Amino acid sequence: MGLGGVINNLLSLGTKLLPSVIASAQAPSSSKCPPADQNHQVEAELKKLMGMLERIKATLYDAEQREIRDESVKLWLKELKGVAYDAENVLDEYHYEFLRAEVEARDASSQDSRKRKLIQVPYGMLDQIQQIRSRFDLITKDRIALQLSEGDGPMRYNNELQIAPTSHFVVESNIFGRESEKEELIEVLSSERDVVSVVTIVAMGGIGKTTIAQLAYNDQRIQQRFDKFGWMCASEDFNVERLTKEFMESVTKKGCDLTNLSVLQDKIREEISGKRVLLVLDDVWNDNKSSWDSFQAPFMSAKFTKILVTTRNDPVARIMQTEPTFKIGCLSTEQCWQLFERYAFGGIDQNKSPKLVEIGKQIMEKCGMLPLAVKSIASLLSYEGEEESWRDILESELWETDASKEIFPPLQISYARLPTYLKSCFLYCSMFPKDHVYDVEALVKLWMYQGFIESKGNKTAEKIGFEYAQQLCQRSLFEREGMDERNDLVCRKFKLHDLVHDLARRNSENSCLSITFSKLPIFPNVLHHLYIDEYVKLEDPIPSDKITTLRTLIIHSFIKTYFDSFDFSMAPKLRALQIGSLYGKFDLSLSSIGNLKHLRYLLLC
Repeated sequence: MGLGGVINNLLSLGTKLLPSVIASAQAPSSSKCPPADQNHQVEAELKKLMGMLERIKATLYDAEQREIRDESVKLWLKELKGVAYDAENVLDEYHYEFLRAEVEARDASSQDSRKRKLIQVPYGMLDQIQQIRSRFDLITKDRIALQLSEGDGPMRYNNELQIAPTSHFVVESNIFGRESEKEELIEVLSSERDVVSVVTIVAMGGIGKTTIAQLAYNDQRIQQRFDKFGWMCASEDFNVERLTKEFMESVTKKGCDLTNLSVLQDKIREEISGKRVLLVLDDVWNDNKSSWDSFQAPFMSAKFTKILVTTRNDPVARIMQTEPTFKIGCLSTEQCWQLFERYAFGGIDQNKSPKLVEIGKQIMEKCGMLPLAVKSIASLLSYEGEEESWRDILESELWETDASKEIFPPLQISYARLPTYLKSCFLYCSMFPKDHVYDVEALVKLWMYQGFIESKGNKTAEKIGFEYAQQLCQRSLFEREGMDERNDLVCRKFKLHDLVHDLARRNSENSCLSITFSKLPIFPNVLHHLYIDEYVKLEDPIPSDKITTLRTLIIHSFIKTYFDSFDFSMAPKLRALQIGSLYGKFDLSLSSIGNLKHLRYLLLC
């Protein structure tokens, strides 16, 4: 998880604690409270700690730029992250104790007006803060030895929200060079050969498979030719029950509560009987033929069914396809430049500096003519107005990162040059599974309760968080999902391209995890944020040592996990807890939730 949000939260906690500590230093001591001089010491230690944090925060941009190629900087950041989280837990707990004591003081003062409302510093606080500051002091000395420079890097942050000049919703005005592929695909989808025929698009990630499928799927000729439609993201978990239910909801245009696969498939047979059906399965990884055979069983009742599959893997295509693979290639140099101009300069016809054009063409060539790579790096450059910044990106050592890690250098550069206040917000998204549709309003609340949003002036945290989301959308790390009823360009729902999700997961060091299978995955050493999908039925309990560090827990189907008898006090650091599909069993755990001192967000669906 990015350190910017944690450091900001520590500074915020220190700011909240100081007034109470100062007031306590002025209060008369008692047999149950430390003397005033100790309160003054706590005040001094807090101020020193906050000064250190400010200096460390100023070096984060340089450190995060260098960590990819400098192992010593990577180790420094890892150590800093551990101490920062420990410090956050301590200060957050004392903040809770102050709030509790203030409530008790107010209750007491209502009964006895002579009692003072000043709150004393709890015992042990001085020792703990001194230990934390000593650890930070050592880290600060290492910062000097590593010669980390100060500054948050080049960024453009305006007080008023700036809307990007183009929409990330798939519209043809934003697509370059795919007209011939679109027409060929429409012709293939329009042909009638078998009752069920499967067309596969096989190509590497980032080349535009989904874009071409969307262009054809939304074309008026296709919409008129078919009676029933479905679009599902299969991703890594080819869950037959989930996909069947989603298709049922697509053809009926309403929610479905059925869970039995046989009943679901019988209903689908009825709905599509004698109809012309088009189904798109996007981003398929499953190469298990039995799962595929089970999924497509109901489609024989249709007049004819076309299934369009996008995948990166040839084995998947060989198992599924009944027609020849649909081939797509990279964009031409001219098409790539048109795409680059749209995102870097705000449009093809905009006035452009000749020097930036020259550097931009060199950067574009490094992207390998892949649309995702071009779009991401061009979106980054739209935030960099100076020739020096463009040249820094052109000459970045990150272009030489190991390609076997399957993270495009342009994506890694786009992440590396994010302002630190955006990094934590972006990495947090890797907690959710691939193809998840994010709601900006709900996500901003989670960012707030994790302390990722830095206050600015009189703006509310919600407004600032909303602006963070818009900036990530403008940088092409978020892809807008559809158009809302206002038909504007504001990002209210979005997805992450699967390669962008890989980027976030890798840079979060797997501290974010989603469980989408009933079999437990390999857990990281330290797990902070956990999401459990709706269709998961955990066969084994999550290891207890992985629960103790959790800060976010989202469980979509309570009855299908072992959490119906879970003692939430085992996760004392939880800040956000969301539980859905309770089925009346939540009362077994309700009492343990009351002991979560750090909990700021609780949602029961």
